[in-house]
Amino acid sequence: MAETFVPMDPNAQLGYVLVRCAEQMARAWHEALREHGVNPRQFSMLAALAHDPGISQGELARRVLVTPQSLGESLTRLIDAGLIGRGIVERGRPAQLSLTAAGREVLTRAYPVVSAHQDEAFAALTDRERTDLARILGKLMR
Repeated sequence: MAETFVPMDPNAQLGYVLVRCAEQMARAWHEALREHGVNPRQFSMLAALAHDPGISQGELARRVLVTPQSLGESLTRLIDAGLIGRGIVERGRPAQLSLTAAGREVLTRAYPVVSAHQDEAFAALTDRERTDLARILGKLMR
């Protein structure tokens, strides 16, 4: 006896809905940041360095959720653009990364854009729902 194929409703799958939501938000975030010459990953790298100056490349990769290898290209672009500085590397020690004045300027211009995008993206949620969503998503990421 052959099994009966029953199509699954993608919108009933929480993971699918979460990925679609993330993609939709990422497109708008990408567009909002483009005018400042950075993409979301680069913005995240700059913001992480602004928050924790001197972190290593490995720690930065963990913070922006990529492998150190895949971080390299974005990091090189930001260093070449003068937005991130790399300290003198001592043998056997990780390079210390820092935000430059130009990097701080990019963030100064981009932060309001990101805040406005976030406000718009989550406008349908109450403050309590935003808090709950942040807590739940944080729990899933741990």
